[in-house]
Amino acid sequence: MARRPNRRRWRLILVAVLAMTLTAGACGDRGGDESGSGGTVAAETSHDGQSAAGEGDFGDLPDVCGPAEGEVGPTGDDPAESLGVTDDAIRVGTVADPGFQGRPGLNQEIFDAGEAFVDWCNEAGGINGRPLALTLYDAAINNYQPEVEAACDNEFALVGSGAVQDNLWPEVGAACGLIDVAGFSVTPEKGGLAGRDPVEARTIQPLPNPADRQIVAAAALLADEFPEAVRSSYILFADLATLVTQADKEAQGFGQVGFDFIGESVYNVLGETNWAPFATDIAAAEPGLIRFVGEPANLALLQLALQEIGYQPEVTFQVTSFYDQTFLDAAGDAAEGTFVESIFSPFEEADENPATARFLEVMEAQGGKVALLGAQSMSGWLLFATAARDCDRAGDLSRTCVLETTAQAEEWTGGGLHAPTSPGTNEGATCQVLLRVEDGAFVRHAPDDGYACDESYQVEVEPGAS
Repeated sequence: MARRPNRRRWRLILVAVLAMTLTAGACGDRGGDESGSGGTVAAETSHDGQSAAGEGDFGDLPDVCGPAEGEVGPTGDDPAESLGVTDDAIRVGTVADPGFQGRPGLNQEIFDAGEAFVDWCNEAGGINGRPLALTLYDAAINNYQPEVEAACDNEFALVGSGAVQDNLWPEVGAACGLIDVAGFSVTPEKGGLAGRDPVEARTIQPLPNPADRQIVAAAALLADEFPEAVRSSYILFADLATLVTQADKEAQGFGQVGFDFIGESVYNVLGETNWAPFATDIAAAEPGLIRFVGEPANLALLQLALQEIGYQPEVTFQVTSFYDQTFLDAAGDAAEGTFVESIFSPFEEADENPATARFLEVMEAQGGKVALLGAQSMSGWLLFATAARDCDRAGDLSRTCVLETTAQAEEWTGGGLHAPTSPGTNEGATCQVLLRVEDGAFVRHAPDDGYACDESYQVEVEPGAS
């Protein structure tokens, strides 16, 4: 892959695009009062200890939240292991970047999902009777270290987070003894390799995306349906080291199921004022398939430019972050036929999936943005909550117990929100669903129901550096 010198500032802005289900939506500020810890206190809901039957269930996860079983009291003798835990609350934090001035609202759905989960959980009775007290830490791209340092002094754990500069986690969060049940990780330093021990790393993801693995389920489905198209594929990516690494990773992985990339284009990391030259180059190459590594808004502009010159490849194949209404709004009918891969059960099928229905219900009650990145964060909250509940019931609500309990999760679906993953071994899904844009909406394309699954759909690749 061709490389151009990257620009440090804009590397920090757009590196989050690499998160498997990242969407960069802009929502209003939902913060509360400023706390003395450097974060924003978002939610601490009191409860009366009563919970209706099923109120604390989430999909196929029973009693995620609810009243205490027996007496609730202090756990453990090591203050560092139980920092943030009292009889009346479990203090937790979430880190994201919505305050970044260059992209207001970046990943706001992470904060929205955290607030929504805490409100719902506390209404159901809290974690074994202990309410959650959430503080939002806005890293705003450039402030990851001081925000995590503030969390070190106040929180039991970080939960559901996703922040651009998470390469600093080992020397900041892990070093201070904090734990992180992340929504997603961006960099290899945080995300790690397959097989990594979460207890040692002090972080775990519900949907691992290790640097040395690539999921190819949806790509394999397209290769079966459009064999000629995938053998003349074309990839576009920004002049940004992390996006180049992602393009390399995808090319390696998809090549193992029949893709052959005959051409590539490198676009300005800040976006292009004129996408017509790119459209002309693509038309001259006559690829059967294009893959765009970047943001949905930029692909929309490229598709409009291709439409203007009357050229459309047989297949346009995109990552999950393009499963977003804002992409459809920006591209209009130029998006018709675009394929999108996902390991999540489609929102459009919520009436057939209790976990998706619960997620939409919880988000609607909170009023935040409904997006797959928020669903991914929600899976992190569920992983944390079930572990904390079980540790508390065993009389050991400690950071180590939470990590050791989550490390036992080797077939995790977030209650049915997504295909199975193995957080404990840091290995991602071997299943995907393929969506397609038809008549301005996302519809299921393949398989007819459920997911396309096979162990061979998770392939080894040579890891790159962020």
